[in-house]
Amino acid sequence: MSNISQGEKVKIFDTTLRDGELALKHKLTAKQKVNLAIILDKMGVDVIEIGYPGVYSKDADEILLVSQKVKNATICGLSSSKPEEIVAVAKALRQAMKGRINIFTPVRLTANTMASQVIDLIRDSVSLARNYCSDVQWSAFDATRSDSDFLCKAVETAINSGARTISIPDSLGVASPTQFFQLVKTIIERVPNVDSASISIHCHNDNGFAVDNSVIAVEAGAKQIECSINGLGVRAGNADLAKIVQAIASSTNYYTEVDQSWLRQASELVNQFMVVEK
Repeated sequence: MSNISQGEKVKIFDTTLRDGELALKHKLTAKQKVNLAIILDKMGVDVIEIGYPGVYSKDADEILLVSQKVKNATICGLSSSKPEEIVAVAKALRQAMKGRINIFTPVRLTANTMASQVIDLIRDSVSLARNYCSDVQWSAFDATRSDSDFLCKAVETAINSGARTISIPDSLGVASPTQFFQLVKTIIERVPNVDSASISIHCHNDNGFAVDNSVIAVEAGAKQIECSINGLGVRAGNADLAKIVQAIASSTNYYTEVDQSWLRQASELVNQFMVVEK
């Protein structure tokens, strides 16, 4: 592990093997996922998101395989708010020493969406996940384009229902650093039960701000950053894990437990994934 300076720990949530995989023309093999997961675990990444087993059945088998090899990091699987997807993640995580269900719910209200229905959906899905797993993360999909009052209510509901990590994504990479800082700060200041959960952020790089938004969100109070090796991800990609870790390492107020000596090996392995694509 890296030397730890004084300050607050920022957890690193790696989504290379879930969100990053979406950028590839061909799905990764189980061997590729296991090999990168082992490196991420040795690196000191806190959470490794493996896949979306409720949609891609092969991801369930890969979560099981990775769970047999990873001993330190929390293994995470993604789910929508659909009960059958939540159950699929729970089953896939059954051999993980530490497992997490990551549920996402769209929070941008439209003419065809009633606020009460979304709140009920959040309450029911998070409560169901807690029946299977004590570590539940809820993600407010498209948070940066949602109504702030409704977003705060949704976050409050998720925490009351048992979520212990709340992810605020810039799903389409539309927010500036100033806007994203204010959004995270607003949630922390206005959600009455926010101290019962940790705030995570997940930034896409469509406007080139994924790393800047992630780092500034920590200043606003976020405790976890979701990122990927080489910034691999859909469209313009995710926040680059190495850049995140290096930026935090330069601060005296925060630290991660990522051992930077593993960054090159992880980057080279992900580059090999890309070579296969060509």
